[in-house]
Amino acid sequence: MKCQLDIIKIADSKLDAAECLLLNDFIDDAYYLGGYTIELLLKARVCKILGIDNFFEDSFLSKLKNHQAYKIHDLRQLLIFSGLYIAHGHESQDPTFKANWSVILNWNEGHRYMIGKTVTEVKNFLISVKEIATWIKKHL
Repeated sequence: MKCQLDIIKIADSKLDAAECLLLNDFIDDAYYLGGYTIELLLKARVCKILGIDNFFEDSFLSKLKNHQAYKIHDLRQLLIFSGLYIAHGHESQDPTFKANWSVILNWNEGHRYMIGKTVTEVKNFLISVKEIATWIKKHL
């Protein structure tokens, strides 16, 4: 079962793996995997908001006419579905939060096919991931 707590554990594991990959010079893989941390935490929040036990297999989602809309990688859409859009707007008054979110928004699942990230880019990205992950977890 992939309940909210399971999804949080998976998200934490993705971040740990991304940091390990970065330390071992798998730069692009670290970037790609690190982005899933935020995606998964937002999906854990969707579970909380919708009151569903299993985001990935729940029959509640499958009954929705557009249930595939929830099974996306788009962080902007997941932010809205998570119910955190308004809170995000308030938090974005803080320049550090806004900068971290901007860094994260450059990520998408298509990065699995890309190469060329620098160590500095990925280090900064993972710092932003940690900061935004902490903020999302406050709402779980």
